[in-house]
Amino acid sequence: MKYTSKNFHLHYIPQYKLLIKTGFIEETLVVIDESNEVQVLHSYPSNQPDSAATKLLGLPFQQVFITLALQGLVFIPSEVYNENDRSLYQQFLPDDNLSRTHKVDIDSIDVSGCYQFDLLTHNKWKSIFPKAIFVANFSIVLQQAQAHIPLQGEVFGIHMNDNQAELFAFKNGKFQFYQIFDVHSKNDLNYFILNTCNSIGISPKMNKILVSGLAMDHEYTMLLEGFSTNLVFIKPTTNVHSEEEKVNEKLDPLNTLIDSQLCA
Repeated sequence: MKYTSKNFHLHYIPQYKLLIKTGFIEETLVVIDESNEVQVLHSYPSNQPDSAATKLLGLPFQQVFITLALQGLVFIPSEVYNENDRSLYQQFLPDDNLSRTHKVDIDSIDVSGCYQFDLLTHNKWKSIFPKAIFVANFSIVLQQAQAHIPLQGEVFGIHMNDNQAELFAFKNGKFQFYQIFDVHSKNDLNYFILNTCNSIGISPKMNKILVSGLAMDHEYTMLLEGFSTNLVFIKPTTNVHSEEEKVNEKLDPLNTLIDSQLCA
């Protein structure tokens, strides 16, 4: 989609926020003003940005938030996390370069996540926006999911970002699982869901599935309906909106991107 509001003006660039959803297939740029109204929504193939995207990325935005794919992720219970043991946690990540490793505390579920961004993608965007805030999707998804986690029962969830499926689960209110898989077809996704359910002891006939990053009419959404009749689409905390209804519809799957600005 390519949308530019009639109220978008270049002299307001210092007041605007630029939100960038990166991906290996498609990238999306969202510009919002101080009232969280969408001024620009622009999607394009990751390997072939058009002239409009290139021009937009060349503007002097002062506030830039970028969601990036991960190359590695490990969770440690917050109560046992020790900064002196970073080298131990590093063994579960792709490389031993501590400068590449980031940490986020998710207080609502009492875990700390240590992670590394995809190296090439991170370097690319850091060269364009050196002062940007880079955000991992999982940290936002797990926060947004909290409103839908009951104290009793099992909850399964999925966040889709291009060809990466981030699957997670809670049981009796407790965090159980979060893992990222490369997915290229419905068969891939079906396999990883079934395998995950088997591994952590959750029935594939689920009471509820939390859905993030997918439109209601996406083919993967239709696949999920085979696992549960109760799909709950996670909404962002931030009320970003547009005067155009067609734009508002496109915002729904961008829940992690929209709330990335809360990570300032």
